[in-house]
Amino acid sequence: MVRTFLAAGLVVLLAAPALANPCGFAEQGRMVVVGYAVGATAVPRDQRAKLAKFAATAKYRDEICVFAQVDKQGGKAANIRVADGRAEAVRRFLPSKGVRDDTIQVGTQKKAFTLFGLLPSDQDDDRRVYVTFN
Repeated sequence: MVRTFLAAGLVVLLAAPALANPCGFAEQGRMVVVGYAVGATAVPRDQRAKLAKFAATAKYRDEICVFAQVDKQGGKAANIRVADGRAEAVRRFLPSKGVRDDTIQVGTQKKAFTLFGLLPSDQDDDRRVYVTFN
């Protein structure tokens, strides 16, 4: 059991750079949009209120970063298209809630990240979009 926790800790430490903000600024706020079905790019209906609440604060910031990641299913090119589509859908949503379009940058996590990658819930957790601000 101790070995399992040590191994999990090592995986998290090694994977930490994969979660870095690709827009290059220090984060002061972050939210995660989750609940995407496989291949879906639209902001999940049950996440819209949470994203709107985040936008209420983010609209006063000068740098917003939207970046998506995917699960390990599918080919690399298809996964990049899906991740880009998710990030773009969130980017389009934010101005509708008062965030200035010129403050939003879009990046994509090109590789999936899970703690173990073995469970179906790991795949579900990988289908996400991070929204951060400075």
